[in-house]
Amino acid sequence: MTSIRTILKLFVLIAVHGTNSENAFRSVPVTVKTYENETVLLPCYVDDTEGKLRVRWYKDNALLGDSMDAHTLLPPRVRMHANYSLQVDLLQAKDTADYTCEVIRPEPWGPIRQTHSIEVQYSPTVRTIPDDGFLEVRKGEYVDIGCDTTGTPTPIVNWRKNGEPMALLEHRPRLRFRAEHRLLAGVYECVVNNGVGDPVKAAIRVVIHDAPVVSAERSFVHTAVGLRAALAARLEFAVPPARTAWYRDGRPVRTDDRVVMMVQDNVHQLIFRTVRKTDLGNYTFRAENKLGMADVQFKLTGVPNIASFKVDSSLNKATATSFTLIWEVDSYSTIIEYNLWIRPYYGRLSTTEPDSFTTEPPANHWSKIVVPGDAREGPIHSAVYTVRGLTPSTVYEAIVTSRNRFGWSKPSAVLHFATEPGAGRTVPSTSEYSDISPILEESEPEAHNISQAQVFERVSELSSGARENSAAILLVALILFLQLR
Repeated sequence: MTSIRTILKLFVLIAVHGTNSENAFRSVPVTVKTYENETVLLPCYVDDTEGKLRVRWYKDNALLGDSMDAHTLLPPRVRMHANYSLQVDLLQAKDTADYTCEVIRPEPWGPIRQTHSIEVQYSPTVRTIPDDGFLEVRKGEYVDIGCDTTGTPTPIVNWRKNGEPMALLEHRPRLRFRAEHRLLAGVYECVVNNGVGDPVKAAIRVVIHDAPVVSAERSFVHTAVGLRAALAARLEFAVPPARTAWYRDGRPVRTDDRVVMMVQDNVHQLIFRTVRKTDLGNYTFRAENKLGMADVQFKLTGVPNIASFKVDSSLNKATATSFTLIWEVDSYSTIIEYNLWIRPYYGRLSTTEPDSFTTEPPANHWSKIVVPGDAREGPIHSAVYTVRGLTPSTVYEAIVTSRNRFGWSKPSAVLHFATEPGAGRTVPSTSEYSDISPILEESEPEAHNISQAQVFERVSELSSGARENSAAILLVALILFLQLR
């Protein structure tokens, strides 16, 4: 009879408590996401009608406390309530873990467990790779930099270079690339954010060793005897630092109280406080390190600067057979003469069919007109000259050079201008050329265009000429301009 009662009691306990450990709990697993210094209460509610229970709490796999073992002391900030729930005060980042409530049941049932999670969210931290935030590599080597982050939730990393966002395909804590160019050097900054607190930043300075790079705003420096002059070179880049020097005709420049060298920031100057005739000539600024050398050439000269055509509709008078040109030039010395070079560009009279026009590219022949200079010392000289004997309804191009007692200047930029239609003439389109404004090209013509020019004595013998590569382009632009009028 006793054995039957024991079996019946066992069936009742099984029916009450069930065989599923989850069904024995009156609480449910929870995941608590909160912030530092907060308090969290984790439940462990079970049916204790069978008497006092024994409950153990674990943090991950480590035992925190035992309700029936006074020697198992709970850590600071943690306590177990009479209903077996676990309270954690003043949360810290290290409290992020899984917490398991284990209920020890009498035989024949084994222990049952329920696991909760605490996720302490805290603002991100960042540590650079390398630690000192500085990396030097040679050109061609690999750059490997990164930002090691902590934080909950997991932080997102964005990158900037020299203050500008980098267009990366994905968020990543590490950058690796080949240092193929010096411009890849700079300050790389990672911006770390996880939505908790403010974003944090860390910077890594990347230095790429390469040969020097030098430049000059003006390599042709016009001066005169007795004036002050300066040659200025900019050292754009040099890592490791470069040795610098000034040379004249391959020999180092000797300095004294009159000729001095000055360096301000990355600008190196060779200053002549009073120019002598013997100072005129060619100079070189050179920068050199163990990876290479760079230099820039200068010419200190008394020859005039490049002349500049002036485009002014009120002054550039055009007729069917003439056009007035105006130009200026800087020269400390008197201009002796100008060489004005003229040639038709397109739209000239056909040589095979009278009274008709052609747009065929002409031969590369220039006509030279010698224009007298003025008697002034400068420094600014101006000239006005009317070219006569031109062909009606024709586009011309012109360049000018200047000569003083030191020699000839470089040629000016090309000026394009057009004559008006003549009486009884027709033009290649229904529009007229009369309102075409002169067009000044920005680029300078090559010097050989002058040296190879064919010279004619009289303006009436002007030969046609054009540059083959740009004739068609200028013709299309002219037609479009006339159609828009």
